Amino acid sequence: MQNGAQAGWRSVLNPFSGAGCAQTDPLPPVAVKGLSNVKAIAAGSDFSLALTNSGTVMAWGDGEEGQLGTGNLKSSTLPVTVKALTGVSSISAGGAFSLALLAKGTIMGWGSDRNGVLSNASVEETSNVPVAVGGLSGVVGVATGSDHALALLANGTVMAWGQDSFGELGIGVIKTREETPTAVTGLSGVGAIAAGGHDSVALLASGSAMSWGSNEWGSLGDGVSGSPSDVPVPVSGLSRIAGVSVGTAHVLAYGEPIPAVTSVSPKLGSHAGGTTVTITGSNLSGATGVKFGANPAASFTAESASSLTAVAPAGTGMVDVTVSTEAGTSPPVSADRFTYQNAPTVSKLSLKSGPAAGDSAVTITGTEFVAVSGVWFGSTAATQYTVNSPTSITVIAPSSSAGTVDVTVANTAGPSAATSKDHFKYTPIISEVAPNTGSTAGGTSVTVTGSGFALGTTGTTFKFATRKASTVNCASSTSCTMISPIGTAGTVNVTAQVNKAISPLEAGDQFTYG
Repeated sequence: MQNGAQAGWRSVLNPFSGAGCAQTDPLPPVAVKGLSNVKAIAAGSDFSLALTNSGTVMAWGDGEEGQLGTGNLKSSTLPVTVKALTGVSSISAGGAFSLALLAKGTIMGWGSDRNGVLSNASVEETSNVPVAVGGLSGVVGVATGSDHALALLANGTVMAWGQDSFGELGIGVIKTREETPTAVTGLSGVGAIAAGGHDSVALLASGSAMSWGSNEWGSLGDGVSGSPSDVPVPVSGLSRIAGVSVGTAHVLAYGEPIPAVTSVSPKLGSHAGGTTVTITGSNLSGATGVKFGANPAASFTAESASSLTAVAPAGTGMVDVTVSTEAGTSPPVSADRFTYQNAPTVSKLSLKSGPAAGDSAVTITGTEFVAVSGVWFGSTAATQYTVNSPTSITVIAPSSSAGTVDVTVANTAGPSAATSKDHFKYTPIISEVAPNTGSTAGGTSVTVTGSGFALGTTGTTFKFATRKASTVNCASSTSCTMISPIGTAGTVNVTAQVNKAISPLEAGDQFTYG
């Protein structure tokens, strides 16, 4: 509030709003009475502090452990002056204790000392007036958790003391308490500090953050949860942080917004890489990196704050596509997933042969039938196919020349490799022989109609039973002329052979010798 006044509100559990009464019904914010020229505030478990422009501190709320610093253990529904305290530059309120940083770089503390947070040998359990916190000078920042405290020194290092049951002091060991301020392990270049229930966070001058303490609920932000850490660990995925705040079991950071990915298209690509992927989201401008899983994109171009394109590197399986800027890295979400494909395989054809005219229904069994881009019989593309599942396709064979071809399926990773299991034999078909009778001496000029014949005089062989016809000439793939061979009286089948494919016996292929 610009005029330095304060507003407070109470809950059923904590009636100390500073409004001058202790009603237990929930109420909206009300002005804290008797306060003006306030430049900073702090809230403990059941009490509050206000720092005035004059460098004095006001307190109200629960005072049963001396946390109001008034010289007694009384609670107060109105702000009261903390005794014998001047020249204060900042304040912090813990579970049941208070700390004040003086302009000269030392710290005063009051309230409960059950975990040694006052660090003063003269205090046994509580102090209802401020006492000097021992062993500290050159302090520029202070923070309190439930029962531990941090001090930021001018050289960018951090001191910690108090409860250490969850490693919240960051001194490389977990123990019940530490009453003497001790250097936090491995920290330098710190610009700000924050403490919560049993966690601590240091904001580095680089804009990144380190955390330590309890991690039961993942509050350290290092990508895991469970065991506590008694030394600082990096908070993952964040940079350019402007400020942090620590709660009982969670942490908040604010600053420049980090990228977010809301979709990728296409969602499938070759395991060999090379797929151009459009990434949609927010805060993508100024992207410094794009990764597919752990692998950097082969290249990327930021189109706008909401879109960029990237060329996928080689990879396997399903991965998250993440975008990094100087502010941080987009968190993995289901919408950013990209799946690497292998080329399909064909292991079985339900039909091994069919007429050269096409129209045979064939079921193809294999793998990786996802994002199928085409089915081919030899070099001829099928125009009708249905992908039944990632392992099954039903296709109508196109027309083709007679002979054996490989049936191949292609997806984003390319076509299936040719094997003996994908062979399909196109056979010529004879539908009519005219005339269909002739002399046993042979010499009858015969026209055969059908499909799948090879053009010319040598590509197609015709037999009347077991004897070859002569002077064969196929003017088209559907019509050939020839001279019948000699034969014995009776009816025989005329067959055509092209590229080792022989026409099946049909009613229309019969010729009778008389």
